[in-house]
Amino acid sequence: MHDALKEVQFSPDRPVTRLLHDAPEMRVVVFGLEAGQEVPPHTVPVRVLMHVLQGKGVFLTGKGEEPAYPGAFAVTEPNEPHGLKAAERTVMLAVIAPRP
Repeated sequence: MHDALKEVQFSPDRPVTRLLHDAPEMRVVVFGLEAGQEVPPHTVPVRVLMHVLQGKGVFLTGKGEEPAYPGAFAVTEPNEPHGLKAAERTVMLAVIAPRP
Protein backbone atom coordinates (compact mmCIF):
# COMPACT_ATOMS: atom_id res chain seq x y z
CA MET A 1 0.00 0.00 0.00
CA HIS A 2 1.09 3.57 -0.67
CA ASP A 3 -0.05 6.86 0.84
CA ALA A 4 0.31 9.75 -1.61
CA LEU A 5 -0.22 12.28 1.19
CA LYS A 6 2.91 10.99 2.94
CA GLU A 7 4.93 11.24 -0.29
CA VAL A 8 3.98 14.80 -1.28
CA GLN A 9 6.46 17.66 -0.91
CA PHE A 10 6.08 21.42 -1.28
CA SER A 11 8.35 24.27 -2.32
CA PRO A 12 7.69 28.01 -2.13
CA ASP A 13 9.34 28.37 -5.56
CA ARG A 14 7.46 25.89 -7.76
CA PRO A 15 5.15 22.86 -7.77
CA VAL A 16 6.91 19.68 -6.64
CA THR A 17 6.32 16.32 -8.33
CA ARG A 18 7.09 12.87 -6.99
CA LEU A 19 6.90 9.77 -9.14
CA LEU A 20 4.95 7.11 -7.23
CA HIS A 21 4.64 4.43 -9.91
CA ASP A 22 6.23 4.02 -13.32
CA ALA A 23 5.42 1.17 -15.67
CA PRO A 24 4.70 1.00 -19.42
CA GLU A 25 0.97 0.67 -18.69
CA MET A 26 0.67 3.57 -16.23
CA ARG A 27 2.56 6.38 -14.51
CA VAL A 28 1.35 7.86 -11.20
CA VAL A 29 2.64 11.24 -10.01
CA VAL A 30 1.75 13.27 -6.92
CA PHE A 31 1.95 17.07 -7.14
CA GLY A 32 2.39 19.46 -4.23
CA LEU A 33 1.38 23.05 -5.00
CA GLU A 34 1.35 26.09 -2.76
CA ALA A 35 -1.37 28.73 -3.12
CA GLY A 36 -1.01 30.53 -6.46
CA GLN A 37 1.24 27.90 -8.04
CA GLU A 38 0.26 26.35 -11.34
CA VAL A 39 0.98 23.34 -13.50
CA PRO A 40 0.62 25.13 -16.84
CA PRO A 41 -1.63 23.49 -19.42
CA HIS A 42 0.34 21.05 -21.56
CA THR A 43 -0.43 18.01 -23.70
CA VAL A 44 0.65 14.38 -23.83
CA PRO A 45 -0.39 11.72 -26.38
CA VAL A 46 -2.30 9.63 -23.77
CA ARG A 47 -5.17 9.98 -21.29
CA VAL A 48 -4.56 11.75 -17.98
CA LEU A 49 -6.66 11.61 -14.83
CA MET A 50 -6.08 14.48 -12.38
CA HIS A 51 -7.52 13.90 -8.89
CA VAL A 52 -7.36 16.44 -6.05
CA LEU A 53 -6.66 14.88 -2.66
CA GLN A 54 -6.34 18.11 -0.62
CA GLY A 55 -6.81 21.81 -1.24
CA LYS A 56 -8.67 23.60 -3.99
CA GLY A 57 -8.18 25.45 -7.22
CA VAL A 58 -9.13 24.96 -10.84
CA PHE A 59 -8.42 22.27 -13.39
CA LEU A 60 -7.24 23.79 -16.68
CA THR A 61 -8.42 21.59 -19.55
CA GLY A 62 -9.41 21.82 -23.18
CA LYS A 63 -12.97 22.34 -21.90
CA GLY A 64 -11.91 25.44 -19.92
CA GLU A 65 -11.62 25.90 -16.17
CA GLU A 66 -13.38 23.46 -13.84
CA PRO A 67 -13.47 23.58 -10.02
CA ALA A 68 -10.86 21.42 -8.28
CA TYR A 69 -11.50 20.35 -4.66
CA PRO A 70 -10.93 17.22 -2.55
CA GLY A 71 -12.46 14.29 -4.39
CA ALA A 72 -12.85 16.13 -7.71
CA PHE A 73 -11.16 14.69 -10.76
CA ALA A 74 -10.85 15.50 -14.44
CA VAL A 75 -9.98 13.12 -17.26
CA THR A 76 -8.39 14.50 -20.40
CA GLU A 77 -8.12 12.76 -23.74
CA PRO A 78 -4.87 12.31 -25.67
CA ASN A 79 -3.41 15.67 -26.79
CA GLU A 80 -6.00 17.64 -24.76
CA PRO A 81 -4.44 20.44 -22.69
CA HIS A 82 -4.45 19.81 -18.94
CA GLY A 83 -3.08 21.56 -15.87
CA LEU A 84 -4.03 22.89 -12.44
CA LYS A 85 -3.93 26.23 -10.64
CA ALA A 86 -3.96 26.06 -6.84
CA ALA A 87 -5.98 28.55 -4.78
CA GLU A 88 -4.51 27.12 -1.56
CA ARG A 89 -1.99 24.42 -0.64
CA THR A 90 -3.09 21.54 -2.88
CA VAL A 91 -2.20 17.89 -3.43
CA MET A 92 -3.08 16.38 -6.80
CA LEU A 93 -2.58 12.83 -8.01
CA ALA A 94 -2.11 12.35 -11.75
CA VAL A 95 -2.53 8.99 -13.48
CA ILE A 96 -1.10 8.87 -16.99
CA ALA A 97 -2.03 5.79 -19.01
CA PRO A 98 -0.30 4.36 -20.80
CA ARG A 99 3.03 5.99 -20.00
CA PRO A 100 3.98 8.24 -22.94
